[in-house]
Parts: sequence; C-alpha cells; structure tokens
Amino acid sequence: MTEGRAAVRIDVLYERHGNELRRFLMSRLRNRSDIDDCIQETFFNVWRQEIRGTLREDIRGYLFTTAMNVARDICRRGRARKEALQEPLSDHIDSIRSTDDADGLVSSREGLRLVEDELANVRPSARKVFLLHHVRQMPFDEIARHLGISTRTVEREMARALTHLQTALGEKIKEILG
Repeated sequence: MTEGRAAVRIDVLYERHGNELRRFLMSRLRNRSDIDDCIQETFFNVWRQEIRGTLREDIRGYLFTTAMNVARDICRRGRARKEALQEPLSDHIDSIRSTDDADGLVSSREGLRLVEDELANVRPSARKVFLLHHVRQMPFDEIARHLGISTRTVEREMARALTHLQTALGEKIKEILG
C-alpha cells in the first residue's frame, strides 16, 4: 500500500478509535503528554504495519495491544528516570570538584543543583552515562562494559548530555564541572 493511502486509512482508524484509546490509556498513564505520546507511537506502529501490508484483521485489538505495550514502555522509562534521580549530585560534590573554602562549597552545591535539574531533561541513558563518568569517575570503556553498550554509544550519550548542559547552562557548566 502507498504511504498516502495508508495515511488516509490511519486517519479513519484514529477518528473511529482515538477517543476510546485515550480513555483506555487515562487509567494507565497519569501524564497527558505521555498519553499523547503513546497514542502517536501506537498509530505510527499501525501505519508501519499498513505500509508493509502486515496489518492484522483485528485492527481494534491490535491498536489496544500496541497501546498497552507502548504504555508499559513509557512507565518503565519513567521508573528508570525516577531511579536515576534518586541519588542527588550534591551528595557527591567532593568527588566532582574539591574546594577548601565555604563559599566555594556553597557555589559548587548550587551549581550541581542546576546540573541535576537540567539532567532531568535528557534521556535516561545519557544521564546515566554522565553520572557514571562524572560522579563515579568511571572511564568510557568501563561504562560501556557496565551498561552492556559500545564505547561509541557511551561517547554519543555523553555528548548528548554535555550538549544539553552547555545549551542550558552556557559557560557555567565549565565552572561547575571544573
């Protein structure tokens, strides 16, 4: 099927099942943006199946099964993010930056709170790589082994985290991390 015809069919499916799907997800996801993301990802999956010509006959069942699986993934990502946020950076200030004076210590703690707040806005994998490297002082190859990913992926995730921090905090990030 062509992409255009598949898109029209998906529009019809959305009109027919979108509100029911939204109500279904409201009991499983708390955040409206998560519900919107879930619906979008669900219909994107249906569209891909339609393009491939592998969409099942029981479209309604497939929609709800897909939505439930996507909702579970969203919940898992949320739990992973929450777990990653359990350990405040400020608890590790000495391992990140050493300072002897009280003013420097207060400034460092405030800076780390800024970093911590901004890290909440990056993907969990980038946050984890950043924390393992800057808090636990792990080299990239060790992080890769620990997480079961390639060193190149560790480098990319670190770059994502640092790019976000640089954009959000500007030159302050260099002062904070030393």
